[in-house]
Amino acid sequence: SLERAGADDAFAAKTLATLKTRSPTSLNVAWRQISAGSTLSMDECMKMEFRILNRMLAGHDFYAGIRAAIIDKGSTPAWRPASLDEVSAADIDTYFAPLGDKELTL
Repeated sequence: SLERAGADDAFAAKTLATLKTRSPTSLNVAWRQISAGSTLSMDECMKMEFRILNRMLAGHDFYAGIRAAIIDKGSTPAWRPASLDEVSAADIDTYFAPLGDKELTL
């Protein structure tokens, strides 16, 4: 695990520290996106990206991160949910669900 590697490896420790400051939802979405994307066509990847983008822009964490970085200049964002343990598979599923009539057509 990254925790074990961080005990002996400065890069792993720094990576883990950085990941702990990021949106738990975004980390989960990115992991699934990378995992799923390796088996999809380019068109399927673009549709997946479009779905994720639409859901991110409709959510809380994108704006919390922007506010913390740009408006409040370095404050700590209040992520919702606040920890990886609080993010459910159902929460992440919504980012990948079809958009209905807003679906990207290629």
